[in-house]
Amino acid sequence: MPRLLRKWEVQERLSDIERRLYWTGSVGRTELMERFGISPQQASADLKAYLSQAGDTVRFNASTKRYEPTAAFTPSLITPSVEHYVAWAGEVGYAVEIVPRPHRTADPEVLRGLATAIHQQRSVQIRYCSLTHPQGTLRRISPHSLVFNGYRYHVRAYCHQREDFRDFVLGRIITAADIGGPSLDKSRDEAWNTLIIARIGPHPGLTPAQRKVIETDFDMRHGEALVRMRQALLLYFLDQFNLDGYETKRSAEIQQIVLLNSEIRHLAKPD
Repeated sequence: MPRLLRKWEVQERLSDIERRLYWTGSVGRTELMERFGISPQQASADLKAYLSQAGDTVRFNASTKRYEPTAAFTPSLITPSVEHYVAWAGEVGYAVEIVPRPHRTADPEVLRGLATAIHQQRSVQIRYCSLTHPQGTLRRISPHSLVFNGYRYHVRAYCHQREDFRDFVLGRIITAADIGGPSLDKSRDEAWNTLIIARIGPHPGLTPAQRKVIETDFDMRHGEALVRMRQALLLYFLDQFNLDGYETKRSAEIQQIVLLNSEIRHLAKPD
């Protein structure tokens, strides 16, 4: 076990060397020592190990005493992407800021009860608040997944009262206790198990030059991007991008994208 742990630690340090070469343009011993709490000798050994793999694609700059990638450098340990950079840069303290959102509360004990029910495939009784019943009502549900729609968490579950699979806002569940009998298997959740494709494209009111900007921004091919998702998540996707059927009537510069296969809208079921 200790040997496997050491191998994992070395691999992580080698990956960090590659991240710094790719994203920052250079790497030295100091960053490795500070980030991983290792000795100068270990940092030098890690750099030597990475250089043995990279070969001539990385060179040593004698003036800065740092290693730099050459034009032939290609990462082999990491998969570059915006998400990859943001996660790494935020972790090591580089300049990445996330637009703050209002805090949405959720009781850890409630989550614990729901998580227990999910992992044990059991039902659970909850007290759920809504605008219709602000004091809360008792419901028995069989939860199977958590869903994050970009600004709040939901619990996907079978509602034994409504006899249907529905989403429950996690922060509106006051209690989750009385773990009961076997749950209804999520294989019976048709909307959850049905995969659909939303086709989005630039707003028709944009000029050709503006359309090109949107196509590049959303990684579109031939004027459209295909977004694959579970049918149960479609409503959140449409809400997030204001694809409510009236998007072509809004200012093209503000709306920017439209739903091309509008026939899928009826698949989005509000709770």
